[in-house]
Amino acid sequence: MIKKLFLLPLLAALNCSLMYSQTGNIGIDTSNPGSKLTVNGSFAATYKATSTGGPVDANDYYIAYTGNTNGTLSLPAAITGAGNFIGRTYHFKNTGTATLSIAASGTELIDNQSGAGVSSVSVPPGYYAFFISKGTVTNTTWELILLSSSNSLPAAASTYAFSTISTTTRQSLPATVSGPYINGEINYPQGTVINTGNVMNTANGRFTASTSGYYMFYGSTQFDNGAIAGAPNFSWAVLYLVKNFSTTPNNILVQSYQPSPGILVGTNVSCITYLNAGETVSMASAAAVTSGTTYQVVVSSFYGYKMAN
Repeated sequence: MIKKLFLLPLLAALNCSLMYSQTGNIGIDTSNPGSKLTVNGSFAATYKATSTGGPVDANDYYIAYTGNTNGTLSLPAAITGAGNFIGRTYHFKNTGTATLSIAASGTELIDNQSGAGVSSVSVPPGYYAFFISKGTVTNTTWELILLSSSNSLPAAASTYAFSTISTTTRQSLPATVSGPYINGEINYPQGTVINTGNVMNTANGRFTASTSGYYMFYGSTQFDNGAIAGAPNFSWAVLYLVKNFSTTPNNILVQSYQPSPGILVGTNVSCITYLNAGETVSMASAAAVTSGTTYQVVVSSFYGYKMAN
């Protein structure tokens, strides 16, 4: 008992020799703390690795997502009054091979600097995300501080790469009577060889951006009326890359115009453009013929990927 009584004051003295207080500031291993808390040494917080989604709680700080299937980690719900955790930060790193989503609670939103709050933020493989609580209890309750890649370029799985098979099936489209109007999107019935995150719909030919950023596209086709009765010549033919095809008017990103190309001509188009999440890009065409009302394209292919945020 005597030994215990002697040790307690000794431990307290040792502890006090490492902690200091000055003008309302607290220092650890420093007698001159210049901030509310100054640590003259290393700092450690909780590290957790998980392969599944779930709630993020008050004991979490840094979470590494190791999953091979898409998962969601849900931020804590905002608290009114006592217990409000304004300024709390969380760090997330996607070390897995699938997409991680960081979601706000219920109807709460995340300020991602897009001008409007979002319910969740996608963190592709190889990416890191840093969040802070705004202390608010409605609308945007969290703020995305940083979303970045660990590499100089995003990992292949994070770029939403796609590539269609060179389609040898002929596609018939209505010819234009006058003016270079866009008549229809080119589709790819023979499928794809790469389709990360199912971003490419081969039935209608549309690529849909999973996340906002800069994308590169390249497409090619062959205008070929050789299989149409009478094999009419093309008066002209145009190949396009179009953003948001279903809108009016269509947003033409780039075009390749071929005047009087006979019955057969091949052409290609390419561009780099910025897309918001959910926006589409498709390859489309228009042509006028010397007789009849139909033209055909064949051997069409289309590929692209995300370059940067």
